[in-house]
Amino acid sequence: MLKPVPFGIIGFGWRAEAYLRIAKQLPHLFKIIGIVVRDSAKYQHAADQWGVTLYSTPQELAKHCEFLVAAVSKASMPHVLKEAALLDIPLLAETPPAFNDEGYQLVSSLIQSGARIQIAEQYLLQPHHQARTALIQSGSLGEVRHVQVSAGHGYHGISLIRQWLSVTDSNCQIVSRRFELPIQEVPHRGRAAQDRLETEIQDISILTFRDGKSAVLDFARSQYFSPIRHNRILIRGSKGEIRDNEVTRSLGANNYEDITIKRIQDGLEGSLAPLSLRELRAGSECLYRNPYHPAQLSDEEIAIAEILTRMTVYAASGESFYSLSEALLDVRLSLAIDESIATGNAVNVM
Repeated sequence: MLKPVPFGIIGFGWRAEAYLRIAKQLPHLFKIIGIVVRDSAKYQHAADQWGVTLYSTPQELAKHCEFLVAAVSKASMPHVLKEAALLDIPLLAETPPAFNDEGYQLVSSLIQSGARIQIAEQYLLQPHHQARTALIQSGSLGEVRHVQVSAGHGYHGISLIRQWLSVTDSNCQIVSRRFELPIQEVPHRGRAAQDRLETEIQDISILTFRDGKSAVLDFARSQYFSPIRHNRILIRGSKGEIRDNEVTRSLGANNYEDITIKRIQDGLEGSLAPLSLRELRAGSECLYRNPYHPAQLSDEEIAIAEILTRMTVYAASGESFYSLSEALLDVRLSLAIDESIATGNAVNVM
């Protein structure tokens, strides 16, 4: 029987707690050795609750781990990566690895130095997105040349766009606009909500790539938390399209079918099994099978568990799954969106 993979975390925020929850659910696969914090007294109570050891430096923790996860604020991430890259250990960094031009330049230098870094971009690995990717890769939609993504902001949405369009570079023109809309307040990370309106920000971007492929990125931050703001996906191929979880595709001349991507889930209605996703199917096709079933994980947690699994492989063999250079490409396009919003002009990215 294989032993659980030992890893450690730099930082003890809400994202680090996601890794703690997953390791607790999957103790046969992953083992968190400890967490690096600057102020042990501040986090001792939380460490006791989770049953983890606090370390004062990444160097101390790295001695006992196969890889480290950097789960710090986006402002701190570039400097943490620069310091941790000096250690002889693979690194998994939470998104984004950089959020401005200064951080982008700093982190880009790590690529040239050969730092062993992968980025924890979970959107690509969420079950429904993996199912959509499987349909595209099957060829049943034909050539996909246009997508509309309203499922994640900035670099998250761009990572999905590039995957579904099979775009491997940053050559495109971006036109973006920002809108302010009223929305009813909802709870947010423990914050109590009152019955009042607040302002939400909605960013809409049109991306036109060099080969003629195109995309619309449309997202409001309230979609992450508000039950009255839903995500939307449109993927258009030459032989069919995906609209959220509805699929229409050609079966030949004058012959078409409509199918739905459906969740096969344990723990519903009369089922006495734990509440856990088993698979996603469209008709008779299995598009996605949950490798962590029957663990009670959300789709987000399933994606992070998959990242940890792939990071384990990367630490052992060097097989990349979402490299720093690929992540910075998405960051670069995200920064161009910000520039277009700020200036009101189209931005050409080379």
